[in-house]
Amino acid sequence: MWLAQLMSPRNVLRFVGSFLLTVGIVAIYLGLASPLMIAFAMLGVVTVAGSFFADSALAAHRRREAQAFAAMHGWTYHEQLSGLLAPLSTPPFNAASSCYVDVIVGRYGGFECYDGTYEWHVRVNDNVSVSGRHRVAVVRLADELPRLMVIPEGITSAVSKFVGGADRDFESSSFNRNWRVLCSNPRIAHDMLNPRVLARLDAVVPRAPMLFERGLAIRIDREGEGTSSLATRLGGLIAVARYLPRHTIEDHGRYANSRGPLPSTSTSGALTGGYRPDLVAADEQHLLRPKRRGYDPRFTHTDESPADGDDRMAPGSPAR
Repeated sequence: MWLAQLMSPRNVLRFVGSFLLTVGIVAIYLGLASPLMIAFAMLGVVTVAGSFFADSALAAHRRREAQAFAAMHGWTYHEQLSGLLAPLSTPPFNAASSCYVDVIVGRYGGFECYDGTYEWHVRVNDNVSVSGRHRVAVVRLADELPRLMVIPEGITSAVSKFVGGADRDFESSSFNRNWRVLCSNPRIAHDMLNPRVLARLDAVVPRAPMLFERGLAIRIDREGEGTSSLATRLGGLIAVARYLPRHTIEDHGRYANSRGPLPSTSTSGALTGGYRPDLVAADEQHLLRPKRRGYDPRFTHTDESPADGDDRMAPGSPAR
């Protein structure tokens, strides 16, 4: 995902602008100044400046849109909730510098949901760095299970190199044609993606990568997505969250087999900041003291067939 962002419109504009500016300045410095070289330099300045101006305008638009959505549907707007995604280890969430901004938080379909813009920055070497943005929707799961990735067919080769997991085949031939599933534990993958879930995921359009890690279900879309597509983007995540088998949570859930939620998920204010070494150490210490307490129904939605109202945020909510 990092390398894919090299060809994003923002980075292409900046690369082209920087190249033109460099060519113009070097030519002028070497005494080869000409109207063409001066034009190159000026065009480079305008291109780079324009990319930053466009970024600022788009950020302001996203902020206003998120605030309006929260006010209309009774959700809560947060300028930043970087701590929510900080514990994840899958690219691009393991970037050295990142933040989750303009986040709206509320309940949809009976689950705690988040939506915002994830920004990351990675330095490739001393001279080159890459930045990117994605629209990221999140659903909190009933428990924390081993990591699972569900990725649309066609963009999986690069991701597979990062994850190192084996692709899994499922009962639905249509699902197998359209999606790749990467998980180190095939039993859990089949439990989480049962036939009802497969049918719902296969009907989701447009498709985008989905990650299930550290008790969160996450969908990663292009940065141009807005709140108008939120219901669609949450739909696949909620399908997985709703039909998590109880026996899978009891046997493999971290919360169900420990003294309770990890400190990083229960400490007041932990979600509003970035990386917290003290919380990472507290989580590690917490895991050294396992104490099975069984499945806790307070953390999940138990309806087998959700009522029509579960899939509506409020009057005027975004269409599916």
